[in-house]
Amino acid sequence: MDGADHLGEPVRTALAVLCLAAMLGLAFIVTSQIGGLDRKELAGLMGAPAPGTVSAAKEEPDPTNAHPTDGQTLDDDEPLSAATPASPAMPPPQPQTVSETTPEPPPLEPAEPVARATRNVTAPGMTPAPSGSGPLERETQPKKATTPPRWKAYAPVVVEEAGLLDIGPRKVRLAGINTPTADRLCSPPASDGTEARVACSHLALVALRRRIRAFGVECRISADETADPVVASCRIGPTDLALWLVEQGWAQAAKQAPEGYVAAEKEARCARRGVWREVETPPDCLQN
Repeated sequence: MDGADHLGEPVRTALAVLCLAAMLGLAFIVTSQIGGLDRKELAGLMGAPAPGTVSAAKEEPDPTNAHPTDGQTLDDDEPLSAATPASPAMPPPQPQTVSETTPEPPPLEPAEPVARATRNVTAPGMTPAPSGSGPLERETQPKKATTPPRWKAYAPVVVEEAGLLDIGPRKVRLAGINTPTADRLCSPPASDGTEARVACSHLALVALRRRIRAFGVECRISADETADPVVASCRIGPTDLALWLVEQGWAQAAKQAPEGYVAAEKEARCARRGVWREVETPPDCLQN
């Protein structure tokens, strides 16, 4: 018995070593296999759902892929064609453009102007000026009063026509008269009618030049007058040149002329002076 027990001890030791080696080898194989698996495979071996997946029980059905008979109870006797009517084909969804998905911003409204606060600068004890809320308006400036005409001397003077004078700064047409036209002919004053006839306007021009000669004249013109020629009255001393031409028979009184011009014209016609020399005397002249 002692000999047999002595022989069995090495055998048991060898068996124990072999068992331990076998267990280590099996553990090595299992560890290597598990280390090569990914998360999904390892979760499958453990019996848990793989991460990132959705359980079939919690997944909602797609309404576009759902069958018309889903959720309905079919009668065994009813044919399938009657229970499931054919549904029209659904058109594919159209892609939405940016204008359909993104609303346009509303147009910006102009900001209303904010009126500035009026500063009161009125001294104590004085009545404040009325406040105005509207825009400031420029006050209409009163028109500048025209300068009244006044007599002013001019020299030298050039007689261009019977009633037109060149006084230097401008020309002056004598007011209140009508001079003879260029087509009217007259005989010279000192002739007996046998000499050639000349234009009455030329004879009136010569008479006015002799009257003015080298003297200067005074004309009544406003400083604000800009017309050229300007219609005005001119004189030499107390003699009105326009009235003098009417008295000499070389001009007629205009419609708006003073009464003295009309009386002077009648006197020249009755005396047959100037252009009235070859005209018959009016009947009313015999009564004087």
